[in-house]
Amino acid sequence: MANIKLYDAVRNHDFAENTCFLCGARTGDDDDSKEHVFPKWLLHHFGLWNKRLTLINGTEIPYRMLVIPCCTQCNNTHLSQIENTIRTAFLAGASALRGVDREVLMLWILKIFFGLLYREIFLPMERRDPAAGSIVTTEDMEQYQLLHYILQASRIPIRFSQLESDIPASLFIFELKEPANPNLRFDYKDDVAVNTLYLRMGKVGILAAFDMGAQTFEGSHFFSKYQNHQLHPLQFEELGANLFMKAKKFNRIPKAMIAESPSGIDFQVAPIAGLSTRPVFEKWSSEEMAEMLMFFLGYLREAVMPVEDRLASWLHREDGSFWHMDINVPPWSITSEAS
Repeated sequence: MANIKLYDAVRNHDFAENTCFLCGARTGDDDDSKEHVFPKWLLHHFGLWNKRLTLINGTEIPYRMLVIPCCTQCNNTHLSQIENTIRTAFLAGASALRGVDREVLMLWILKIFFGLLYREIFLPMERRDPAAGSIVTTEDMEQYQLLHYILQASRIPIRFSQLESDIPASLFIFELKEPANPNLRFDYKDDVAVNTLYLRMGKVGILAAFDMGAQTFEGSHFFSKYQNHQLHPLQFEELGANLFMKAKKFNRIPKAMIAESPSGIDFQVAPIAGLSTRPVFEKWSSEEMAEMLMFFLGYLREAVMPVEDRLASWLHREDGSFWHMDINVPPWSITSEAS
């Protein structure tokens, strides 16, 4: 395979409605030249086609309109293969999804995360004032250059090496209890400032941090305790709050060396800890975690911190045992247990 090269869209600010977001090829105006950020099979499965997602600036957009330019080759060959793999595994359940090649799963999730940012380049910050600029600027995208390089493993061979994880991300999958109400079966959250993603899809939950694998080691000890349980959505939200908070306390800027050759791309990540004596992750306060839990659960402060400096927990009872929560009990009627 000759002349394999990375597409440098971010560095060159090469973003356009007629330019493939993945390879830079010029696209047409037909349906095959548009890639849905959230795949169509997922939208139909959860009845999201006409439902709305809240964007960074607080405005809303129907899921069906979250599309990005994509050439026929990338859309119908490279990304289609990934979609088919993930869809088949998702329909079989969380354990099957855990069995999928983690690089394939990472690329599927990263396309959603990066694709949302890419779409927001073309959406106005203020709909009544086009001069106010777009929600995400081309300069904003510069901080996601490495992620765009990683995403191109969807179409060209990229060898990831010297990682503290098997992939350049921290990725955890959970089995969930599914609400009876179809409107409560799907939820998506992200934090573009710290490259984290929370995705709840019926009986499957995914947490991801695009951090070159920084949370993989420490997170495996924490999250693995809950991967053998069916979790209530509230419990999964508490885990999401933990992953997002840890990302906020990440004390490093990951560095990578990239070398191109006719056979593929070598993507080498420098050791996360480096030569610094500072901890890789700073500690957080109860106040900070209370704010994060309020964001995830939508609860008031007194619900997430019923006692000063004591956070509520929906994962454990006071004796430390796992809390087997009933999915049929309304969330607002569940009293948490202080930890």
